Amino acid sequence: MIQPDAPRVSVVMAVHDGEPFLRAAIDSVLAQTFRDFELIVVDDGSTDGGASIVGGIGDPRVRLVSNERNLGLAPSLNRGVAAARGELIARLDADDLALPERLARQVAHMDAHPDVALLGSWYVDMAADGTRGAARRLPTEHWDLRWHLCLTCPFVHSTVLWRRALVAERVGGYDETLVFSEDYDLWRRIGERLVVANLPAYLVRLRVHPESMTSTYGASARTGLRMRAAAAARLLGWPSDEQANEERLSRLYALLIGTPRGVGQRELLEDAATLLRLHQAFASDAGMPADVEARQRAALRRRLARRLLRFSRVAPAADGSRGASRELLRAVVRLAPAALLSPDAVGAGMTLAARALGRS
Repeated sequence: MIQPDAPRVSVVMAVHDGEPFLRAAIDSVLAQTFRDFELIVVDDGSTDGGASIVGGIGDPRVRLVSNERNLGLAPSLNRGVAAARGELIARLDADDLALPERLARQVAHMDAHPDVALLGSWYVDMAADGTRGAARRLPTEHWDLRWHLCLTCPFVHSTVLWRRALVAERVGGYDETLVFSEDYDLWRRIGERLVVANLPAYLVRLRVHPESMTSTYGASARTGLRMRAAAAARLLGWPSDEQANEERLSRLYALLIGTPRGVGQRELLEDAATLLRLHQAFASDAGMPADVEARQRAALRRRLARRLLRFSRVAPAADGSRGASRELLRAVVRLAPAALLSPDAVGAGMTLAARALGRS
């Protein structure tokens, strides 16, 4: 139950030996144009001066929760959420920055869309010294986010805000058995039961430095990939080979979002067909509305056609030659013929090849 004097938003931040960036992160919360909040900082057994920084803030809205020993991120965040009094929980990592309008924009969106349970946003990369980097966009609509969760994590931890009581009742909290990907696991569970969204606005600066979770995730956090591979294996009936399934899903991700490496055109075509089957299986399993499924499938076919053309420049055909094979061009025509007029096709000289294919 929300207390009568409770703030509207509880910002939860967990920190372990994060002194270099902690004060800047706290100041970014205190500088919010939306003022009805509390900031709960969970000190997770730090050995630096972080607790002293929090204790010296002098703002009654800042509350310190101290772990006697290092418990890890998921247990610390659950402690922070349990201590929260606000209707809405907002997250911010201790090395990131919330832009001044972040809470105001997100609270306004939640008020206007009472069906949304979890709301993230776009973000901007930032170097350790605060230098601004690339602006990053993410899907914004519920079903687009649900589909992307099959292949990647379309939410950034420091951007999310959720309805505390609703999520606690319907979903629960962070899984404390997970050392990594505890955020992906929670967003996936929320998305399966409640409406999720991303606000199309750059509301957070995400700091990337050698000790950040962002920079170390790819090397050490395989948990999310294992979750996604297990889900894909269930939907597509893959054999129960965890490593092989992770490799299969990594190839699908590379074709759709990343950069395929070490594969030929035949493998690219197989992966494109598998992606289409995965989307169909997911849409059926999740109960996706027919009109949304049709829209997503058309967009997926267009993207796959363009990606096949782009990577045909570096992926060898069956005979070892470079450039789009006849088999690949036929697949592109079946997927989305208009892709043959795209810059990927024109830039690779595909137009002439397509004409030759048409005469054969």
